[in-house]
Amino acid sequence: MPTIIFRDDDTSYFTAPERLQAIYGRVWDAGEPVCLAVIPWVYADTRVYWSHGNPQDPGIPPEHCGETRNFAISDNRALCDFLNKKAAAGLVEICLHGYTHTFFEFITHDLSLIRQKLEQGVDLLRRAFPAADIKTFIPPYDRISPVALEELIAAGFHISTMSHNLSALPALPQIAGFDAGRINQRQMLYVCDDYLFTYQRDPAESLRLARGSLATKDLTIVCNHYWMFYHPWRSQPNAADIAAWHSLLDAILGADDCEIASFAGYAARDLP
Repeated sequence: MPTIIFRDDDTSYFTAPERLQAIYGRVWDAGEPVCLAVIPWVYADTRVYWSHGNPQDPGIPPEHCGETRNFAISDNRALCDFLNKKAAAGLVEICLHGYTHTFFEFITHDLSLIRQKLEQGVDLLRRAFPAADIKTFIPPYDRISPVALEELIAAGFHISTMSHNLSALPALPQIAGFDAGRINQRQMLYVCDDYLFTYQRDPAESLRLARGSLATKDLTIVCNHYWMFYHPWRSQPNAADIAAWHSLLDAILGADDCEIASFAGYAARDLP
């Protein structure tokens, strides 16, 4: 039976619960989980250095862009209350999405810095979301060093990232596209090589690619950035993007032959 995992990146202090509800409310109403990649201590002056002109990260709202300070997820009480209720009901898996989400934050080979960021990030998330069990790591910008990968494995995390990060560690499952492989009996590696819905792609093409994956793959990781549906920080979702998204949900939620899972739930299958 095909499996779908919903992964949404960049939940942070700046995230309004209403925006997550507008995108994933139907999934939650159906009693199904969504995996949220949560930034514990987001830095507001983050630049995307691979883009022309080094623009501000689009996940930072305009009124805070350029502020040289961090914002703790726990200071958004409305968001924390909302997500704790979802986590307690099994509807949200809180995943660690770096620490500050600065550009290519986890490509460092500094082991002490990696450990510090992981420990402090997990601590912040546990204090903000006591109802959650933090088991999965998703690197910012899907870039991560082999040193950081090895430390994540040693620390017991499941990992979701892109396949280009794997070749430096040949002992890991060398998978690509949308796929999953066991690191060991207790830990999973999830590969997600495309963000299916993105403001850089026509919504109709996003929908076509998503439907194609659902029809041909045993596992599809539907990875979004919630802010994409509002890009550039509109008050309401972009009509064409949200319409395409709901068309995909119609297909998924109306199907009898597919299953929705979280990263942790998928990893727990067939374990003694």
